[in-house]
Amino acid sequence: MSQIISQAVFKPNPGADMAKFMAIVAESAALWRKHGADVSVWTVSTGEIGNMVFATRYESYEAYGKCVDAVYSDPEFQAWSVRATASGLSSWVRSNLARQLPI
Repeated sequence: MSQIISQAVFKPNPGADMAKFMAIVAESAALWRKHGADVSVWTVSTGEIGNMVFATRYESYEAYGKCVDAVYSDPEFQAWSVRATASGLSSWVRSNLARQLPI
C-alpha cells in the first residue's frame, strides 16, 4: 500500500500579521486531524524562501479520499475556508498530491 502526501504551498502576504496567520493555519490543521490526516507545516528555507507548506499524509488513496470528503463536507471547515480567504493573510502558490513508490 502506497502512502499519499498532499501539499498546499502558500506564502504570507506582505505585512501579514503572523500571529493571526499562524492561528488560521493551526485551525486548519485541527480540522484536518479531526478527520484522520497526519498534518505538518513547513517553512521553505532554500529555493522559494518565504513559502510555507501545509502537508497532510495518509496511508492510502482510500484514506485520502475518505478524509478529503469528510473535511470538505464539514461545516466547520466551510466556515474556516470563508474566514481564511477573507483574511487576506496569505496567497496560494500551488498544490501537489504525491504517491510513495516502493524502492
